[in-house]
Amino acid sequence: MGSKIKIVPYDPGWAEAFEREYRQLEARLAPVLVSVEHIGSTAVEGLGSKPIIDILIGIDGQEALNSVAAPLLDMGYCYYPCYEVKIPERRFFARLPALQRQVFEDVGQIPAHDAFPHTHHLHVVAYGSPFWKRHLAFRDYLRTHSMARDAYHRMKVKLANGTWESSDDYAEAKTGFIRSIERLMELGR
Repeated sequence: MGSKIKIVPYDPGWAEAFEREYRQLEARLAPVLVSVEHIGSTAVEGLGSKPIIDILIGIDGQEALNSVAAPLLDMGYCYYPCYEVKIPERRFFARLPALQRQVFEDVGQIPAHDAFPHTHHLHVVAYGSPFWKRHLAFRDYLRTHSMARDAYHRMKVKLANGTWESSDDYAEAKTGFIRSIERLMELGR
């Protein structure tokens, strides 16, 4: 059975939701934390989005990656080591209010977003890494280029009208647009 993606209008409350979560993350991850950033569509004023707060956490080096799972699980986050095969430099966590402290070793274990909505996604990487820089650059580009922001919004709404096997498939469908923006950013340097 497929998943429906829901894109909602921009909500100024998303910035406040990020700030609340930031304060908790800062306290829990202090020994290895370098920086925390609000990324994704909820971080771009005027851009509709799935109502999930994406947070980029920069830690003190790649070797510290494995030290974050325990404190984040203690906060109630679910951990997705299954995604490390595809993106080994990132640790991914999600807050699912109805399901806490789960570890998903296999993609097949992940419950459908429809059944267990997410409120926050954490992307933990080494501070200053290519992943870190790429995500901040994309966010900042959309914040300062309204035509690109609006085109991204239209594409997301169009994609959301489809039915997806998983939200990962929806995310993958956006990749071409994101790469085209990254190429524009390279040309602008």
